[in-house]
Amino acid sequence: MNGSSQKLRTALLLLLLSALFFGASYIKLPGVDRIADAYFSESIKAATIAYGTTRGVNAVVSVVKESHLELAPAGVGVTIAAGQILDPIDDMTERLSSVLVAAIASLGIQKLGFEVSEAISFKAISILLLLTIPLLWTGSSSTPLIQTAIKFSLILLLLRFMLPASAIISDALYSNWLQPDIEHSMQKLSVISDNYDEMSSMTPEKSRGFFSSLTAGASDNVEMTRQAFLNTVENAENIIASLLNLMTAYLTIFIVQVLLLPLFMLWLLVALFKSRTLDAFTTSLACRLVPTQQQPTS
Repeated sequence: MNGSSQKLRTALLLLLLSALFFGASYIKLPGVDRIADAYFSESIKAATIAYGTTRGVNAVVSVVKESHLELAPAGVGVTIAAGQILDPIDDMTERLSSVLVAAIASLGIQKLGFEVSEAISFKAISILLLLTIPLLWTGSSSTPLIQTAIKFSLILLLLRFMLPASAIISDALYSNWLQPDIEHSMQKLSVISDNYDEMSSMTPEKSRGFFSSLTAGASDNVEMTRQAFLNTVENAENIIASLLNLMTAYLTIFIVQVLLLPLFMLWLLVALFKSRTLDAFTTSLACRLVPTQQQPTS
């Protein structure tokens, strides 16, 4: 009777823990979840803005390169020199765009993983605890199953906190080291990308006749392109430096979030799963849950 009552108390405790974990799955962890969610949202927004700015710079450079023959009055030598400057800028914007797309995708995947982990980790633990309850009455043969259920529950609990911890580490890296350079670089590049907004919004003047409006519109386009041409050439050094800074920053974010932190977490999970300390702990806990196995029959 004593063993049965102890099993009943254990079952009630597991049922209570299962209910608590299930209820906790609908509650955001104070501080941790908010920091992680804000980091992923802000980082994706910042990377998207950086991508838009980079594509704007690329568009201005492309338009200027295609229109360089119309700018011949600036001088053949100037045109050739400008073309030599615009080619590396064009190439760098293409490469930076690819890096930014990869960074946005990785951030989006991690945000999705965080939301999935937030939604199902505690529920999975709750289900595992419920499945453990019938095993209490099956004797010592169920001890390995109970031990495995406990081990998976602990690993799921660890997974629940891993992505928020990763986000907090990445947020500290981003806020303290990368964000100032990114914002400074974005400010410099916006001088060029704003030219594209002006060039894209140009429309022929409606107050003139058909042919005169086309002529005036063409003249405006040439003038606008010439200004963008000169502006790009004058700021070429700042553009290249800013593009390099952005590429370095987002490559760092990509390497840390996609390679270093996930690999470290995977190593930690594998080490924990194979840990003798964890095996000893789960075995001891399983034996406490099934006390009848401590009384071997002769």
